[in-house]
Amino acid sequence: MTEAARVDSPSHAGDEARELGELVLFHGGEWTEADYEALPPGVRAELHDGRLILTPGPTAQHMFASMTLAGLFQEVLGDRKRVLMEVDVRMADGRRYQAPDVLVLKEFRRGRPMEPANVVLVGEVVSPGGGEERGDKMTAYRDAGIEWYLIVEETPAGFLGELYRLDSDKYELVADAPPAGVLTLPAPFDSEIRLRELS
Repeated sequence: MTEAARVDSPSHAGDEARELGELVLFHGGEWTEADYEALPPGVRAELHDGRLILTPGPTAQHMFASMTLAGLFQEVLGDRKRVLMEVDVRMADGRRYQAPDVLVLKEFRRGRPMEPANVVLVGEVVSPGGGEERGDKMTAYRDAGIEWYLIVEETPAGFLGELYRLDSDKYELVADAPPAGVLTLPAPFDSEIRLRELS
C-alpha cells in the first residue's frame, strides 16, 4: 500500500486536513503516479518530478477569468462537455501532472487524469506576480505534445493575452493582444477573446 493510500474518507473536514498535512509531511521518498492518483478528490495539487506541490485556491478574479474563458470556448465549440476547468492532465513522462485553468478536449472522457493526446488546448490565467506559466508549465505542455497553449495575464491595465501553437519541438507565438485588447484566435477556433471581459 502506498503512503497516499492511507488517506481514507474522514468524517470531519478537520480530520481530512490533518491527514493530508501528515501525508505531505511524512511521505517517504518521491511521489509516484500511484501516490498522486490515490489522493482524495478535491485536493489542489500538482506533481512535479516526484514532488507534490500543493496549490492555494484561486482568487475571485482568477476564477471569474477562468470561467469566462471556459464559457467562450463552450460557445465556440457548441459542446459544453469538451471544455473543462482544473482537471488533471498527465504529462509526457508520467512524473508530472498539471491541472490547467481551462482545457479544450478532443472528446469528453470521464475520470482522471486526462491523457494529453486528448487535449487540444490548455489555458492558464496568470495572477499578478506571475508563476511558471512561461517556464516549467510551458515546457511540460510542450513535451506532452499539447498543440495550443493560451496565457492570459492580469496586469494593472487589464488582462493581456498570448496564444501559442506547438511547432515541432517548441511553442510559437501566433497571436497576442495588449491589456484589455482583443485576442484573435485562428482556426480551428475562429473567434475572439475580448480581454476586458475577463476583469
